[in-house]
Amino acid sequence: MFKKVVIAGLAGVVSNITPYNHNTSIFRLKFQKPLKEAFPIASCVLVKDDSSQIVRPYTPISLVNELNHIDLMVKRYDNGHMSKLIHSLKVGDKIDVKGPITTLPYSANMKKHIGMICGGTGITPMHQLIDCILRNPEDKTKVYLIYANISKEDILLYEELEKWAKEKPEQLKIYYTLDNPPKDNWAQGVGFVSQQMVKENIPAPSDDVLVLVCGPGGMMRHVSGTKNRDRSQGPVEGILKELGYTQNQVHKF
Repeated sequence: MFKKVVIAGLAGVVSNITPYNHNTSIFRLKFQKPLKEAFPIASCVLVKDDSSQIVRPYTPISLVNELNHIDLMVKRYDNGHMSKLIHSLKVGDKIDVKGPITTLPYSANMKKHIGMICGGTGITPMHQLIDCILRNPEDKTKVYLIYANISKEDILLYEELEKWAKEKPEQLKIYYTLDNPPKDNWAQGVGFVSQQMVKENIPAPSDDVLVLVCGPGGMMRHVSGTKNRDRSQGPVEGILKELGYTQNQVHKF
């Protein structure tokens, strides 16, 4: 269940639009008044379309202590009303934002090992949490990320993820899997996230392990099961259930 904290509604003014790849752009929303305190970890904002009353959550990729703006990485989906709306925005346009909304109350060293399984823009909450962990020298948590995409060009935040993995190889391990991998020099996964991929790249179930999952509905059903309609966690299903992970060892964004 979403928990609302700190602020209510904000009018975000689009101050910059940066294309990232063929279907994804980064939208910087500048606030008319600075926030009074940093975003909690992990948290998202709710973006609302007043004309249709559709609301969608997005996790900022900007630093959580940035008080003047947020950066939202948004992929355009042909059947996605909100994503098409956001991609139609121009610099100077306004959009309603509510939040931040705490999606996972995180504290340093709350678990020794955090596994992450995500697809597409599901990387954004993982990015926020990885950034928080690696910036804190007191946080010794080890992170294991499986990131699924269609092609290498679809991997979002790739340069930053690779930089982090090279700087902190003892703390961050990344495994990519692609539906359409490069024909040459691809030594990682191919296709959907599989039980074998999870067994080889995510720590086995234990009280010191938490596995986070975020991605499209089909991937969620396959890996962990989806959340309930009221946004509560729902039962653990799919691959993670088959491998023995329990309710308190899995969190769905």
